[in-house]
Amino acid sequence: MTTVFDLIKTGVRTWRDDVDTAAAGLPVIGSLFAQKWRILRIDSASVRYTNAEGESIDIPAQLDDDTAQNEIRRIGKKGPLVLRFASHLGFRRDASFPVAARKHLDDAIELALPRLSPLPAEEIVFAADRSRLQETDDRISLPVSIIRRNALDRALEHARELGLEASAADLENGHPDAVPTIDLRDGRGAPSGGRSAFAFGAIIAGILVIGLTAVAMDRHYRLDPAYSDARRPASLEARLEAAITHAEAKSRGGSSIAALADLSRRLPDSAFLTSFSYDAGEVRITGLAWDAAAALRALDAAGEFANAAFIGATVRDEETGRERFELTARHVLQTQEGRP
Repeated sequence: MTTVFDLIKTGVRTWRDDVDTAAAGLPVIGSLFAQKWRILRIDSASVRYTNAEGESIDIPAQLDDDTAQNEIRRIGKKGPLVLRFASHLGFRRDASFPVAARKHLDDAIELALPRLSPLPAEEIVFAADRSRLQETDDRISLPVSIIRRNALDRALEHARELGLEASAADLENGHPDAVPTIDLRDGRGAPSGGRSAFAFGAIIAGILVIGLTAVAMDRHYRLDPAYSDARRPASLEARLEAAITHAEAKSRGGSSIAALADLSRRLPDSAFLTSFSYDAGEVRITGLAWDAAAALRALDAAGEFANAAFIGATVRDEETGRERFELTARHVLQTQEGRP
């Protein structure tokens, strides 16, 4: 019975194979994740093992498993292994479908099996070589490899008896040492067979997670408490003194909002401003008034302003008939008790 863990394992393996295959196909860095394959060629009456360097040995059927394993170890077991069936042990058919079938290609191939294979569907396994997919005249075509299911099972069992674990299984296609592109075991594309980009990425991600966790814990248990202690006043008196000092500094700094409010209260109703600037208590304004001198006197008499004086002469505005003036004064911030 298939369990949830089996489904998760299959999903992770599928994801890993897809990532590794894509990484192996990248330009320049793809060679880091590509690797030569070992081949166990399955024929009707013989088996041939080829290592990653191309050295081969024949394994006769009458040869006992221990001797065969020793011979295989002698020439090397480094690299992924593909079970490669001789071409006459299976079928290779070109399957053609409408372009719309691209998204459901596996289902379309299953429906087409009766015309692709003379054997019943339950007796065969198949895999489509998507790397050779072609599109012409609103149709897609690709080769489909088919072998008997019991032939695949026997070959996998024989490989295990020889101490070999297959990474893929395919059907020979005229190139005995070609890199596999399909895996007849599950009908998918063959994995890259090289260094796993998925595993490499998982290791890097794990290192980053551990590093970030360490930084977060260091900050939580060491830096944050030390920072809080450094900013925390030692006593209630120190906190009160700090608050008073802050309030006094803020009071000395003045406020442009307060200066503008005091100007609106002290200037005559017949005067209005056209510009206003404030810099550390120094107020500079321009405006229009029927009597500019009255505006100056109003500010000079107000307790909120000191040293009020015109900048230059007043000029009569031709459009409004009012006097255009520009003056400066120092704003004196008043306490609540000092306001009228």
